[in-house]
Amino acid sequence: MPIPLTPVPRPEDGLALELAMLEDGVVSGKNHALIWQADTHGLVLPDRFTRDPLFTSAARASARRGWPVVGRKTGGGITPQGPGVLNLALCFTVAPGQSRAILPSYAKIVDPLRDAFARLSITAKAAPVEGSFCDGDYNLAVDGRKIVGTAQRWRGRTCLIHALILTDIDLDIAVAAVADLSRALGHDTVFDRAAHCRLADLMPGANTLTETVVAALDETVTAAGYAPFSS
Repeated sequence: MPIPLTPVPRPEDGLALELAMLEDGVVSGKNHALIWQADTHGLVLPDRFTRDPLFTSAARASARRGWPVVGRKTGGGITPQGPGVLNLALCFTVAPGQSRAILPSYAKIVDPLRDAFARLSITAKAAPVEGSFCDGDYNLAVDGRKIVGTAQRWRGRTCLIHALILTDIDLDIAVAAVADLSRALGHDTVFDRAAHCRLADLMPGANTLTETVVAALDETVTAAGYAPFSS
């Protein structure tokens, strides 16, 4: 069965679906996949940031600028969501005694993403990218620019792993929104719009960009043994 694109009204609705998939995986042990996109823009950050004394005023100011803020259960930094961003979430359970090591876990999502991009004639590799939002060793980068960010969360032997894919969001506006919130929280991280790229930049003239990317993801994720999650 194909893994469809699931549109959701707000970023927090997509995050709620991911947590529901994790809960199901804990009980069933099944490998499930979810591709979603929010209809409205927002900024997502780790829950630990919401306990910062500056959070309430920073979040209100961001919302007034058109970027509501919501917490998430995984780590990392601030990320944009909304139109122009696709999200791929996978859930899998390891056997008793099997390792929960970080590298094999991230490979579960990095490998099918790289395969999907290869089908689109795009070569990506896992690498940190200085100046990118939510930077990490398991970004996917193209020519040194971040195009995918990843994060994971474990519950027992079950892992929820997430990838944020930059398709055609306005990077000038999105990176500025991340930087504004970061400064309001008192962080000194410097973000560089040029440290990021989008699939739209690499696939000029693609009139059905989202549909093309979702179809490629469906092929590689299904081949990796995942079935679509239905709540």
